[in-house]
Amino acid sequence: MKTFAFSVFMGVVYFIWIQSIIIASGLFINRMSSTDTVTERFEITYVMKNGEVGIRSLEDQYFERTEKKFAESDLNKIKEGDTIKIDFQKGVFGKKYLNSGKINIME
Repeated sequence: MKTFAFSVFMGVVYFIWIQSIIIASGLFINRMSSTDTVTERFEITYVMKNGEVGIRSLEDQYFERTEKKFAESDLNKIKEGDTIKIDFQKGVFGKKYLNSGKINIME
């Protein structure tokens, strides 16, 4: 019984480890070549002084909490309720990503 429990435990640990490597590899490969630029509109839900900003997509209705993704000059301009446009790159697998890791406001 101990061998079976140990085998199950090691299988779960191995599965989690392999899954993490596969996801990281897939995201890396996705960024290897961008196929298109996608502009998406977001609503600013909150702005904190420490650089944390909450944004909600107006197209897909998903919420994102960002930390230190906006430039200091942009943080001084935006306020709650504003609508902004953000450019994303579309990768090999069609997943969107920020090209520079920072959010450049387009509007």
